[in-house]
This record gives sequence, C-alpha cells and structure tokens, in this order.
Amino acid sequence: MTKYFMDGSKLMYHLPKVTKWINGEKFYPIHAEISPSSGCNQRCILCCVDYKGHHLKNLSKEILLKLIDDFKEADVKSFLLAGEGEPLINKYCIEMLQKAKNVGIDAALNTNGVLFTPEVADNVLDTLSWMRFSIQAPDSKIYHSIHRTSEEDFNKTIENIKYAIKLKKEKNLKVKIGIQQILINENYNLVLESAKFAKELGVDYYTIKRFAKHPDNTYDVPEDLYKKSIPLFKEAEKLSDDNFAVIIRWNQFENQPRDYSRCRGLPFITQILADGSIYPCCQFFGKEKFKLGDLNKQTFKEIFDSENAQNTIKFIEKEYDINKNKCMTYCRHHSTNLFLNKINDFPEHVNFI
Repeated sequence: MTKYFMDGSKLMYHLPKVTKWINGEKFYPIHAEISPSSGCNQRCILCCVDYKGHHLKNLSKEILLKLIDDFKEADVKSFLLAGEGEPLINKYCIEMLQKAKNVGIDAALNTNGVLFTPEVADNVLDTLSWMRFSIQAPDSKIYHSIHRTSEEDFNKTIENIKYAIKLKKEKNLKVKIGIQQILINENYNLVLESAKFAKELGVDYYTIKRFAKHPDNTYDVPEDLYKKSIPLFKEAEKLSDDNFAVIIRWNQFENQPRDYSRCRGLPFITQILADGSIYPCCQFFGKEKFKLGDLNKQTFKEIFDSENAQNTIKFIEKEYDINKNKCMTYCRHHSTNLFLNKINDFPEHVNFI
C-alpha cells in the first residue's frame, strides 16, 4: 500500500469546511492552483491549455505576495504552482514560495524541469511539500517529439532532477519529488521503461494518469488506450519498494462513471490565471460569465466575499448541467463530487451505521 493518495477525495480531512458547505455558510477554498505565468518554454502536444495560444502574461510580484497574506487570513491550506504555462518563467515564484513557508502554508510545484536549476533548487526546495516533474518519455528523441522542444531540454531536466535529489538528501528535506507521465498515443508503450528510468534517477515516485481533453483542443487520445498498457502498469507496480512508489491512477483509467449532472466541488478548489483572473475550474477559462473576479482590481478575499463569486459558484452547482455542457472527462473534481453527493443525498436510516 503506497503512502501517496492521489485518487479519491481528501475532504474527509477537512470536515469543518464540509460542514459549512452542508449548512450553506460562507467559506474560502482549501486549495488554489495558480498559473504564475501563461508563457511556456515548451509546446507539448498534450497541453490542456493549447487552445489559449500561449500568450505571455505573468502575475506581478505584488499579487503573488499579497495572495499569501490573503491565503493565511482566509485559511487557504495549500497552493500549487502549475496551470497555463511553466511556473518558473515568473521569477517572483521564488519569493512567493519563501513567504508561504514562513507563514505555514503548504506549497507544491509542477514543472517541466528545465528552469529548475541548482540555483532555483537551493532557494525553494525546502519550501515545498512536493514537486513533480513532467516527463512524457524516458528517451530524448521521443521526449523532443512530445514536448516539442530541443533534445537538450531533456538533458538539462535530468541534471536538474539529480541535483534536487542530491540536495534533498544532503539537507534531509521532507519534500517528495516525483515524475509524472500522462498516457497518450506517443508513450503508452513506454510505461515500464519510464518507471524504471524514474527509479534509477532516485525520485520518490513515478505516477501515470489518463489524458483529459479540453473541449477546445484538437489533440485527443482513444478512450480505451490504457487497455494496451495494463500489462506494463502491472509490471511497473512491481518496482515499488520502501523508497520508491509506482502510482498507477487506476481510478482514472477504469472507474469514472459520472452518474451526476451537477458539480458540487468547486467551492473547495479555485484556479488563478496569469492575467489575474480567477475561475472555478479550467472548464470555464476565458468565459466572462464564469469569472469570479480579477486580482488586478480586487484582493483574493474581496473576490470570494463578493456576490459575483458566491452566485457564480452556486449557479454552477445548482443549474449548470455538466453533461449537457460537455465538461472535461476525468476531471479532478470527480472524486470530490462523489464524496459530496453521498453527504448531500441522504439515504434513509443514516443512524444505523
């Protein structure tokens, strides 16, 4: 049994906020996913925001640092730097992460790794609860074709990972370092090879998850592609030991029945884009009707205290049919919705536990 929990809801560990949701009381999100930059130094064929065109925008230093103040006051527990582009293009991420550590807010980072140089690692590795490198193939030529970048980027990333692992050991840091692969047409047959590669590098885990297509993107993957990889999944899992975990996101691949039409999980997670706009989830990026607010005009707390944000989230929960509107499949809110549906839709005789 792995100690990493990536499939399913963690809301059972945040019952005070769940109780507020049940009672219709106001509360702030538990977690925020932040896009410090919409620019990227790669052009991956599977990028979920490819449809946006990769126009460069960066959150300002002032906004990034003010977010930490607001997170602390609003009891936001954690944030992930990821989103629209490569987070480390925004140089102010370093100061933001350091400030978050000082006030006790959990932080994480998704990166392609090219810019996670030894200098950056020295400044931020001890601020992170976890970090994950996106590597879609263990071979430089295939990596080049998927990430649509130079083969040299592969070599730079590997050296940066090695340094981060070395630094973690030297300083006895608690940060968990992982490699993530998304199963696509170009790498479904590389699962075992990728897992072995990750273990040899010395990261804490290797994980693979299903591709999720945004309705505005063109690149796609067959629904049943994962079936070709099942033997490789099972062989890869055998590589797990006390120091290394292979995490196959089985629940994504094999168990995603959506027997509900409303999304109830949006109050617990929010998305902050590089232009300062805040949306309930990536399905609504760029759609003015669903924008909760703009950090260039209001603070994070002011936005979530506003009638606009509260009414927008309630509208999605009560009136927006996610099936008719073709929400992304295999979305991160699915497990949260399953959990909240059980709480909200009481069966009879609940006291007979």
